[in-house]
Amino acid sequence: MRKRGYLMKQILSQYWNKMSKSQRLQLFAASTITAAAILLVPQLASANTITNSNFTVQTGTNGEITSLQIGGDTYPTNYVMNATNAPNQNTADHQWVGELMFTYKLGTGAWTQALSSKSADGRTISQTGNTVNITYQNSTNSAGIKNFKVDESYSLVSDYLKWGITVTNTSTQTLEIGDFGLPLPFNEFFTAGNNDPIYETRVITHAFIGNNSSYIVAQRPSGIGPSLLMVPDTTTGAGLEYQDNWRVQEHPGSMWAADQGGYAKGLNVYYIHSNVIKSNGRGYLPNTSLTLAPGASKTYAFKFFKAADEYAVQDRLYSEGMVDFNVVPGMIVPTNQTVKFDLHTSKTITAVTPQYPSETTITSLGTTGTDHKLYQMTMTHLGQNNVTVTYGSGEKTVLQFYAIEPIDAALQRHSTFMVNNQQWNVPGDIRDKVFDDWMMQTKAKRNNFAGYWGWGDDWGLTHGQFLAEKNALNPVASEVTAVDNYLETAVWTNLMNGHHTDYLVPDFLMAQPNTTPTYRGYAYPHIYNTYFSMYKIAKLYPNLVTYKNPKNTYLLRAYNVFKALYDGPVAYNWETGLMGELTTPDIIKALQDEGYTTQANDIISKMATKYNNFSANAYPYGSEYSYDNTGEESVYMLAKMNNNNTIKGKINAKTRAARGHMPVWYYYTDPVTITGDNWWNFQYSTSLAGYAMDDWIRSNSTTPEREQRLSYAAKIANISAINSGQISSDPANIGAVSWTYQASKGNNGALGLDGGPLFNGWRGMSGEADLGLFGALKILSADVAVDPIFGLYGYGADVTSSNGKYTITPKDGLFKRLHLITERFSMELERDQYTSAIVAIAKNDVNFTLKNAMTTAAHTTKVTFTGLAAGTYNVLVNNVQTGTVTATTGAKTIVNLSIGTNATYDVKLQVGTPSGPQDVAPQGTATTSFVSSWESLAGLNDGYAPTSSNDRGHSVYGNWDNPGTTQWVQYDFASAKTLSSTAIYWFDDDQGIDLPASYTIQYWNGTAWVNVASPSGLGVAPNQYNTTTFTPVSTTKIRVNITAKSTTSTGIESWRVFGT
Repeated sequence: MRKRGYLMKQILSQYWNKMSKSQRLQLFAASTITAAAILLVPQLASANTITNSNFTVQTGTNGEITSLQIGGDTYPTNYVMNATNAPNQNTADHQWVGELMFTYKLGTGAWTQALSSKSADGRTISQTGNTVNITYQNSTNSAGIKNFKVDESYSLVSDYLKWGITVTNTSTQTLEIGDFGLPLPFNEFFTAGNNDPIYETRVITHAFIGNNSSYIVAQRPSGIGPSLLMVPDTTTGAGLEYQDNWRVQEHPGSMWAADQGGYAKGLNVYYIHSNVIKSNGRGYLPNTSLTLAPGASKTYAFKFFKAADEYAVQDRLYSEGMVDFNVVPGMIVPTNQTVKFDLHTSKTITAVTPQYPSETTITSLGTTGTDHKLYQMTMTHLGQNNVTVTYGSGEKTVLQFYAIEPIDAALQRHSTFMVNNQQWNVPGDIRDKVFDDWMMQTKAKRNNFAGYWGWGDDWGLTHGQFLAEKNALNPVASEVTAVDNYLETAVWTNLMNGHHTDYLVPDFLMAQPNTTPTYRGYAYPHIYNTYFSMYKIAKLYPNLVTYKNPKNTYLLRAYNVFKALYDGPVAYNWETGLMGELTTPDIIKALQDEGYTTQANDIISKMATKYNNFSANAYPYGSEYSYDNTGEESVYMLAKMNNNNTIKGKINAKTRAARGHMPVWYYYTDPVTITGDNWWNFQYSTSLAGYAMDDWIRSNSTTPEREQRLSYAAKIANISAINSGQISSDPANIGAVSWTYQASKGNNGALGLDGGPLFNGWRGMSGEADLGLFGALKILSADVAVDPIFGLYGYGADVTSSNGKYTITPKDGLFKRLHLITERFSMELERDQYTSAIVAIAKNDVNFTLKNAMTTAAHTTKVTFTGLAAGTYNVLVNNVQTGTVTATTGAKTIVNLSIGTNATYDVKLQVGTPSGPQDVAPQGTATTSFVSSWESLAGLNDGYAPTSSNDRGHSVYGNWDNPGTTQWVQYDFASAKTLSSTAIYWFDDDQGIDLPASYTIQYWNGTAWVNVASPSGLGVAPNQYNTTTFTPVSTTKIRVNITAKSTTSTGIESWRVFGT
């Protein structure tokens, strides 16, 4: 069961730890209304229904929309909240979709509130055909509509639902409407319980408040379309300029305020005019009023459309006369990179005006395709940078960019700050060597070590996790020593005191006896990942510092903490996706490389069980809450290990659906949580789950260049939380990080643990920001794509094309990974960096400059290539050939470079002449006597390099259920090959497939199968290739006859055949 202390993410209130037990239980009860209870609520009173093939709309007696359903929808989703699906909000202060909120004054009088929900005595409702009309006037209620008349209508027109609102001044004085508000509670009430109803009946929303090009999308959180799109009717001049979110401070006692009555998000009200509500401090744009002379009127209208997917949304924006927007590399842009954006509109662009003209350069690049108006921009002013676009007949929209310092500088700035400011150095004290949270409001360490809510959990344990991984990539001796001290003293000696045999991890650090629980599974990956990163540091840089332990001690501690997570009395493990689990395949590989086969197989077995727990779930996103983003990264990793592209596709669709696509930096690629888009922006999953998008694009996507735009933005989004002066200009805070951004800002300070003031919208506490940075470190890269709109573009890089080659200068911050998105080519350096690269578009020639990260000693640098054109290559270092390497289609190609003490090296891979036998298996066609229906022959010769005998990272061959039998597998070649050896990597899943008892190798002599002569090898060892040599034969076919043990069947991960 979930303990009450861990409702924080659900309740998301800085007052949680101040509440009484009864108050907490009331909130918990409100958040766990079951579907059965909902069914007990009486049917809604429906005033009218309008329907056609596109929509079915029901309205209520308050003039509100009680049900909005899309014709032909995948599920019968109601896109709006009502008294049935959100009964706690059926209160006197209700604000359902379609209700209206005004603040007005007559002449020079006082501002007065007027609400349609308080105007029952002045409301009339009628229906004519597929139009419902509501009129408000002359209400006697003090908060009712009077002195002006409102004519509201819902009409089904063509393929859209039209919502019209006309205001007429019926007074004898000038009417100024300061606030013209549209409460829009879409169906975002996430009750706890079974995932299936949540992902089929509830929606998440994304809103762009951008004047005349504003829009709102409501869609199921699974990403399964279609979705509901709301846009202004451009003929009426409608638009949105302000978004308010109800909080208890401004609406005490209201069930419509955030975190009240189970409504985590709280009511969002969108304003056409906002000259009064602006005092709440939640705006980003200029505020306006509507002024009407006596008898004058003004009509605004909005349209609702069905949109098949994210691209249909863009197409509709364009066809409706708005500005459809595309951008690379995103809305958050380092100052050393160039942003390109596309204003896709049929209307004339009259001005593109930056907020800081002297610090911004904008250049028009002309028009391409159908009305794609392209611009290029650089920014030097850190922080928010608005760009106002004026178009059409006086229409405008505002793009909100955000400039950060170069990524490498930001990462190093924060790392240095951590060592200098966040680590305690108090020998003998419980705090010694801890990386504490930094509090910008006090300009000091948090210093809370009293147990619950102190140092630990997902906020405290992640600081060392980031710094360790950063140093595995870019080591600095003082930082490595700091991490080593942290692990040895703060973690091993103090936090895990008494747990050196069971490897359990208390959730918080406190003086002994530590009374905080060890059950919280979320804590464990933070610890084992920190140890694993420390293992990588010690392995790659053995002489950098004097380490506290041998490298394998760090690795085995990582393993044992991993093991305790699943074997110990720990929750949130077998059926929960945890943050940081993307490292699991690397940990398995490291254990195998170091000879710890038993431990590696243990993790493989555990992951097989966990995968099975998720694979049968229609919505495999399980984490701590009914709707959550945390589990996406973990489940994607499991699906990838098991070659399940269906689940991978589901995760990719879900994470893209959760993320904003609108041109504002705090929403673009930022996934929403149960709090909606109002706060908790840039949580760790922005980059951590970005791993799923990044891998999908490079491995599976059919439109990678288009999907790359959102994906790359996710890679760098969490870097914006590093304070380079744009969050707090106080020198004491430069280099600190902020836990999250609060898009709704406001006058009430920061939401969440320890609260405090906001710093340009950011929280003052470090919190989980380092977990997001850890996620960024795992995927940061220079990516080159041939974009369908922008053409050749370097994400995190400068790139040019000439003579069939790309010349690339990386600016991604790590300088270790390079991806050609269009060509599906990758290069990754395990250590050291590259400063430039020239890569043939044909992927058959590579030249890069290696920057030596450690010039004090000679070493080996492993470079891994994916997608290198098949063939044999000469490897040259400083123009001297040092060896050859053979690339096979579909396989990774690994080159080990001997690097001395020079600062730089010129490295080339050039096509050479093959010498000796090569793996010819990819040229063969595989057949078999029997293969299980769920297995495949495709993986035998796909070039994949297995990491174990139970590696499900590609298709494997298996012949279950045929115990004790002999089954054959063979390759047929189009022409004769001279063959001299084979190498077989056996498949063993411990679930009926086992290593064989024996096998023989035969070839076709033209008339019959005969055994090869003088076979040597015939091994059956697990987790490795078993090589067998024999007297060379010329043949068009080769076969292996596999005899199974009496109670098991057999299988093969990979089968290589060498010849000429």
